[in-house]
Amino acid sequence: MDVLTDLLQRSRARGAAFSHSTARGEWGVRFPAGAKLAIHGILGGEAFVWTDDPSRARRVLPGDIILVRGPSQQFMAHAPGAEVIPFVGHPSSGPPGGARRMVFGTGAGEPTTFFCGAYTFEGDLCSGLLAGLPDLTVARSRAGAGLRAALDLFADELLREAPGQQALLDSLLDVILVQALRAQLAADVAAAPAWFRAMDDPAVGAALRAVHASPARAWTVADLADEASVSRATFARRFTTLLGVAPLTYVSDWRMALAREQLRDGDPGLAAVARSLGYASEFSFAAAFKRHHGIPPGRWRTAAISK
Repeated sequence: MDVLTDLLQRSRARGAAFSHSTARGEWGVRFPAGAKLAIHGILGGEAFVWTDDPSRARRVLPGDIILVRGPSQQFMAHAPGAEVIPFVGHPSSGPPGGARRMVFGTGAGEPTTFFCGAYTFEGDLCSGLLAGLPDLTVARSRAGAGLRAALDLFADELLREAPGQQALLDSLLDVILVQALRAQLAADVAAAPAWFRAMDDPAVGAALRAVHASPARAWTVADLADEASVSRATFARRFTTLLGVAPLTYVSDWRMALAREQLRDGDPGLAAVARSLGYASEFSFAAAFKRHHGIPPGRWRTAAISK
């Protein structure tokens, strides 16, 4: 299993919120900061988007997808630096589910239509997914037919009111996110997260796929080197160079990330969490968790759930 697949499967849209907007003439909106990841898709017309400096605004056209990594405030308007109003219909400002419809602006001419979707990730697994992305990313429609096709399907479904709409919109938003991430990461590999660059290395990529496929296995450097088909010394050196951490540190960090997600869910007992991650007992898991976080898993769970 590749790292991107694993992160996406654990960070999928469920009950995501959406809005569909039509703007005419002179217009501008300020989206609230809040969602860990906001996705905007331009369906018709054109607009300019920016986060903090309108002089760095990006022009966006039909088929383009904008990813905004939270908690950045974001702006969209008919021109860079235009006067803006709060976009009260933004998905992050209301309960999940359904699609709000917004109309604003003054004047005539060709309207700009766009959708907004808000991912409300819980936990921190998505931090690996978003790490390395700039505050604002624009994936162009020319990046691939798949991105445009997914956007067209999403736009069509967004304006329907039919059984199963929420489930379909959630799935299509995931497709759009994958297509947009692929386009962005491939377009600027140098700025991509370390794990993405490492996946291109035959040896390290093979080891990463093995770890993410079987995180509960009692991995050793020798085991990972076998997966990579290189010597232990070569593997350890290459892995550390590409990812900035030693191989077994990466394995431990990933297990702890999975443990935090399970603990935050509140359902499984500590023994079940320990078994799922390959620890011999609840006590060995608790000791490893305390070494990593400084507090026992039970206390960590109580604090996380109470937030």
